[in-house]
Amino acid sequence: MYPGSEVLQEVGRITIAGSRLDLAMANLWHHLDRYVPYEETRKRAGAEQDRWVRLLAEVRLVGPLRDRVLKAVMATEDARRRRNNVVHQDWVLEARHERPLQELLDLSGEEEAAYLHEWQRQARDSLAWQRIPPRKTQPEPAPSLDELIAIERVLARVTDEITSLTFVVASSREFGIPIGYVHPD
Repeated sequence: MYPGSEVLQEVGRITIAGSRLDLAMANLWHHLDRYVPYEETRKRAGAEQDRWVRLLAEVRLVGPLRDRVLKAVMATEDARRRRNNVVHQDWVLEARHERPLQELLDLSGEEEAAYLHEWQRQARDSLAWQRIPPRKTQPEPAPSLDELIAIERVLARVTDEITSLTFVVASSREFGIPIGYVHPD
């Protein structure tokens, strides 16, 4: 059983927005170090992308451009942490809100498989949904729809900033405008 369709849609948006952020960070990494193919930067986990972009910003950028990229990496890490707290949690519904066991026991063998399939895939609206956060075992209140929307919006804003920075870094590297890219020896 899953939370209601609005929650499922927002978790899906968060998942896709997180992937878009990964793509943008891979592209920024590639533009900070043109010797690393985009296909390589794209394969790497988000934490590794962040680590390399931070390292490359420290050695290849100076001044306001460096500061802007480092600030964006911090925002990326925060957005990814928020995404991970949603994507890597379990959604549980208190037992009193589940279907009665007797319904299952009253079914024939043929009906049971269809019943279980439908029940397992059911999206159910309820204020009783809870979450079990990553690395924890005790249920906590589930995030509200508004909280989920806010996480997706943060991911989108950070992705837009990383995408914009990629063009700025490329311009600085290729044309020296703005000043800030330091070419390696």
